[in-house]
Amino acid sequence: MGVAPSDPGPDGDWAPDAVERGPAAERDRAGERGAIALTGRGAVSGMLAVFFFSLLVASWLQWGALAGASFVIGSVAAAWYTKPRDLLTAVVSPPLLFFCTLICVKALTAKGSMVISTVEGTALTLANVAPWLFAGVVVYLIVAWVRGLPQSVAGLRRDLRPDLTQPRLGSPRATGGREGYRPASRRYR
Repeated sequence: MGVAPSDPGPDGDWAPDAVERGPAAERDRAGERGAIALTGRGAVSGMLAVFFFSLLVASWLQWGALAGASFVIGSVAAAWYTKPRDLLTAVVSPPLLFFCTLICVKALTAKGSMVISTVEGTALTLANVAPWLFAGVVVYLIVAWVRGLPQSVAGLRRDLRPDLTQPRLGSPRATGGREGYRPASRRYR
């Protein structure tokens, strides 16, 4: 029977987290999901390929459901197979990547005036796949949340503002909570 990282070991010591164990732990966790563990760039590249070819086929067949399904499948697969440390990249990029890919595909398949056809085709396709986009965002955010998105966001905040990990002077955490809140004295003239 294996020991979960959050349970103490038989001698009372805590088992190290995946962050403490390093790259080997990420490979072990990837084995739980399958043999694939993508980096952030790999996830973005995979979504780009799925979005581009699916949108191209959907444009030729004039089948809007394929365009929406490609967004759901590509973004959920990216959230599922991306390494936990790169989840933030895989979560932020799908809507923008889908939009940019859609513009490129509509420009490639434009008939008549390229600008008008591209703008019109993009607007109509976005209106057609809006429910798919909404459902895809909800599903891939749930998958990413379960896989550790809050820890990725907390890590980003720590990296951007290292002073936030230190308690502020005068806060209950800095004083140990013994003093509590004391309002400043008011001086009247």
